[in-house]
Amino acid sequence: MLKSKIILLFIAAACSFAACKTEPAYDQATQAAIDEGLIKQFVDDSNIVATRSLSGLYYKVIKDGPGTGEVQYDPTDTIIMRYVGRRIPPNSNVVYDSTQTVVDSQAPSFIYNSLIIGWQEGLKYIRPGGTIRLIVPSTLAYQNRVVSAMPGPNNTAVFLPANTILDFNIKLIKVKKIVQPNTTGQ
Repeated sequence: MLKSKIILLFIAAACSFAACKTEPAYDQATQAAIDEGLIKQFVDDSNIVATRSLSGLYYKVIKDGPGTGEVQYDPTDTIIMRYVGRRIPPNSNVVYDSTQTVVDSQAPSFIYNSLIIGWQEGLKYIRPGGTIRLIVPSTLAYQNRVVSAMPGPNNTAVFLPANTILDFNIKLIKVKKIVQPNTTGQ
């Protein structure tokens, strides 16, 4: 009897291990090529005039903020902005995430290095007061992760599938620099 229970337990364990499968490894280069084709198709079909960066980010500066020279942000800068985010087709007309206000003084703030890579790169093309459109490949956004966004109808969660390409309109309102304390005693 004990022998048959051990055999049965062994068979159950073997079936359990056989049922487990691992996801294939994420291949960023392959996904970048897929994203590039989808973005090119979307840009062409939508007659969007945008510039492609070396990383694969597509951007269109709608209005730059005042000032001149190269734009640089520190990792600890506080970025205050308003945005509307959509997925590129399918469902490109559906807003999946946005700031909850249209009033600049009530716009949310984010720490620069906590933003998705596509935003970190794209915001360098404008100064505070500027607006930009970013078409962000999944490799510069959430990659192969499923993420939740703002609540949908009836406060239900909205989920972005893995490898989602994003389309954002962003207004950069203000950048607050962290003031480092003087540690030299002067």
